[in-house]
Amino acid sequence: MDITINDVKLTLPDGSTLKNALEAKDIKPQGIATAVNGTVIAAAKRETTALADGDKIVIIKAFYGG
Repeated sequence: MDITINDVKLTLPDGSTLKNALEAKDIKPQGIATAVNGTVIAAAKRETTALADGDKIVIIKAFYGG
């Protein structure tokens, strides 16, 4: 299946989860917020959130500073 993460296309096996997508892109799960198709997904639900062909994932990384 084909998905996008922050507008970058990625092909994953059918049945993949949000956690699998993050791992495929070597994205560390700490300090990020995730949304799939505009719906925020809590960190605790990433492992069970199934993805479908065409899904759009947005990842926002927290940073400090002023």
